[in-house]
Amino acid sequence: MKNRHARPIVALSTALPAGFAAHAIAVTIACSCVWSVSYARDTASDVRYTDLLARLGAAAPTGAGIGVGQIEANEGSNYTPDQTLADFSGTAFVVNGSSPAASWHATEVGKAFYGNTLSIAPGITNVWCWSASPYVTTAYLKVGSGGTVAPSTPPTGLRVFNHSWIGSFGSFSNDNDALRRLDFAINRDQLTVVAGVNNGAGSAAQPMMAYSYNGIAVGLPNGAHSNSLTPANIDGPNRRKPDMVAPGQFTSFATPVVGAAAALLWDTADSHPNTAGNGNAARAVTVKAALMAGTQHRAGWSNGAPESGASKGITTTPLDAIYGADLLDINRSHLIYTGGEATGFAAPQPSTFERHAGWDYIPTVVANTSVYWSFRVHQPVDEVSVVATWHRLVATNFGSWTLQDFDLRWWKLVNGVPTSISGAEGAGIYASGNVESNSTVDNAEHLFIRNLAAGDYVLELKRKAGSQLAMPVCVAWYIPETVPSNPADLDNDGSVGAADLALLLSQWGTNGSADLSGNGSVGAEDLSILLASWG
Repeated sequence: MKNRHARPIVALSTALPAGFAAHAIAVTIACSCVWSVSYARDTASDVRYTDLLARLGAAAPTGAGIGVGQIEANEGSNYTPDQTLADFSGTAFVVNGSSPAASWHATEVGKAFYGNTLSIAPGITNVWCWSASPYVTTAYLKVGSGGTVAPSTPPTGLRVFNHSWIGSFGSFSNDNDALRRLDFAINRDQLTVVAGVNNGAGSAAQPMMAYSYNGIAVGLPNGAHSNSLTPANIDGPNRRKPDMVAPGQFTSFATPVVGAAAALLWDTADSHPNTAGNGNAARAVTVKAALMAGTQHRAGWSNGAPESGASKGITTTPLDAIYGADLLDINRSHLIYTGGEATGFAAPQPSTFERHAGWDYIPTVVANTSVYWSFRVHQPVDEVSVVATWHRLVATNFGSWTLQDFDLRWWKLVNGVPTSISGAEGAGIYASGNVESNSTVDNAEHLFIRNLAAGDYVLELKRKAGSQLAMPVCVAWYIPETVPSNPADLDNDGSVGAADLALLLSQWGTNGSADLSGNGSVGAEDLSILLASWG
């Protein structure tokens, strides 16, 4: 990647709606990068997009049919990409506002987001553009319009919004109104919203839009970004941001890489046999859970769980203080997403085991109750990653909000009975990481377990006692595949029988786990293999 001379920060202010508090919004961008094809290749490799292509070939999602929104701070009066570039050939742009000259920053963000040669989602062809200040105020979120005016609804087909800018009204009240309205819109309209945090390690964070609960805040793999906790006067103080990181010289250019990855999953929701027709796959919280659970946890990543003693494996801070869930891995997230939806149980199951990559969207969990999933791990695995995430519920008048409190815990099944591996009891079962995630402030819980021994395990999601209104929660997981002694034993209960046959028939015509022949589709050949192993 070739460096360009540093460009000055561009700031602007705008008048707010009549009757609104007298604070102007300050919106900034910082950029000094020129994209190159070699950089794009590095990015594709770093986020495992090349692995996705190698695995799926022509069947890989491209983002086709998924509309995206690009919100930009102005450069002078300019905030749209250069629509004449070959990299945007075939892209239909809708500019919400005047049609200004091209913005350099918007062009570079667009290349990473949906460009034909530089994006991991080149199939995106419908792009809506907004200038940040009117987007936040009069044009979309309607900050300052009072409790009777809701945010606008997105154009048909728009699924992902990208915010490669930072800003503040200079008023906690107004900033909170913006964030509440954004979270309200995400939940109402089922949107993925990605937002970059400020550049510079140790730099001052800005609330818009990275302090959102329901969106995804993005930082950099080298840690050269703001990582301060949300402050006392912002809704939900002491939450950790960013949520994850992606390649880019600056967060402006890392953020659309995550946005493009989200577009690939939204595309998959419509096109893959394990997700098409499943309304729970087409949920913002499901996409977010799959992206966060699939991340690469690099050397040094930690969410603060002690590695020995009585508190071994227990943390109240689910994410790394700098890197969040860590580096985007779209191949692994796609495996999770296409693993299909599981069905959790109200009690631990000693003989019904889940696939090693998958998710479960639970519309309601009653306070002070749990949901369980069981897993059989046939050989030791290097890692286990589990994420639970849920939205905050913002009141329709934007004057209040509520948030449920969930915990995650990983148990070992011993003779069919869940047994604690927290503290000293985890010795010899896993090397490091955490088997409990117990935050009281975040809307995500995360287990990351290193070097887990073979055996049977139970995952527990527990909703803590509380009177908050119930909201859906999604749990997503990734465990490297291990091989049973008999591959036809699809439910891993030690015998090939009726339950395995039912699983095979339920996956007929798909590329699910019952593809015993490895020909890419479950069919007659696989049925013959299973019947030959009966009993």
